[in-house]
Amino acid sequence: MFLSKVNKKHLLPSALAVALLLTGCGEEQKQAGPQSMPVDVYTVHTMEVPIVSNLTGRVSATRRAEVRPQVSGIIQKRLFVEGSTVNQGDQLYQIDPALYEAQVNSAKANLKSAQASLYTVKLKADRYRQLLEQKAVSKQDYDDAQAAYLQADAAVKAAEAALETANINLAYTKVYAPISGRISKSNFTEGALVNAQQTNPLTTIQQLDPMYVDLGQTVEDHMALRQAIATGHFKTTDGKAPVDIYFSNGSKYQHQGQLEFSDVTVDETTGMVNLRAIVPNPEQHLLPGMFLRGDLHEGTLPNAVVVKQDAVIREAGGLSYVYVVDDKGLAQRVIVKIGTEYENYFVITSGLKAGDKVISSNLQKIRSGVPVVEVKPDAQKSEANAAAAQAK
Repeated sequence: MFLSKVNKKHLLPSALAVALLLTGCGEEQKQAGPQSMPVDVYTVHTMEVPIVSNLTGRVSATRRAEVRPQVSGIIQKRLFVEGSTVNQGDQLYQIDPALYEAQVNSAKANLKSAQASLYTVKLKADRYRQLLEQKAVSKQDYDDAQAAYLQADAAVKAAEAALETANINLAYTKVYAPISGRISKSNFTEGALVNAQQTNPLTTIQQLDPMYVDLGQTVEDHMALRQAIATGHFKTTDGKAPVDIYFSNGSKYQHQGQLEFSDVTVDETTGMVNLRAIVPNPEQHLLPGMFLRGDLHEGTLPNAVVVKQDAVIREAGGLSYVYVVDDKGLAQRVIVKIGTEYENYFVITSGLKAGDKVISSNLQKIRSGVPVVEVKPDAQKSEANAAAAQAK
């Protein structure tokens, strides 16, 4: 009984002290408010961003010649190796020349006959001129002699033209390469009859160095680019714009091309504006008809507002937004419009300005109005120190 009384006396003050202590802690926690969430913050800045258009297209030869016969006849010989490289002026085929050699000989004989007739008529015309001066012949006889001389002279010229035509046709029995390049398979073999009016070529020669890469750009992108150039928001490259070429497997081609021209019409079938780049091809890795991707470096966008890509939240409906830290240290959602990409940055066309603090971590937990505290990672500190040192 005595012990129980003693315990009650000691327990009552102890319980009162604990209650007061808990009440004080609750008031202190109430005064401190909700705990701030630590986040990484990226400060928005401006930079000069190169504008690169990712286009697709196909390869075509810079020069392409379809070899066709210019005279009819039987092919006697094929004088090239299919798939090899030929030079301009190399003989490719030999067409049977017998008929054309005979035509040359006939034209030569006709020319000699015409020249003989001209010689006789000319002597008569000269003789009549002398007799006319002596009034030994009539004026009509002299005129007839002059007319005969002119006709004989014209016959000689016609015979000379016929001989020249016969020689040209004889020369056409030897089919030469009109350009230098890689020759394809032969569509005709020895013994085949060919004619000058046929539509099917004997073979095809294509020049493979350099090559054309025909790219397609949407009308919307083309018009937006022209408008940006006109308003001065975009600086074009000096000279011809460079083009980086990528194969269908994603590997980059070792040689860089240049934009040759931009078409002034829109392709009605594709709705694209055709762009043509010329690309070196010394190793002949590019072949006509290949499907490629071309990155066209059209210029630079000065003073572009950029933000790191990991700070931007993009929804399926096309909405993009970021969380920024306001003056009160609270997170606020800001809807942004993305222009283009550069390395690990997005170019922001609206919604942000230089100096805004964008949250780049804990984005799944952040909501508008949540208090945050800025944490600078070591990488950001070193980047800031390097920028400050460069500014000095």
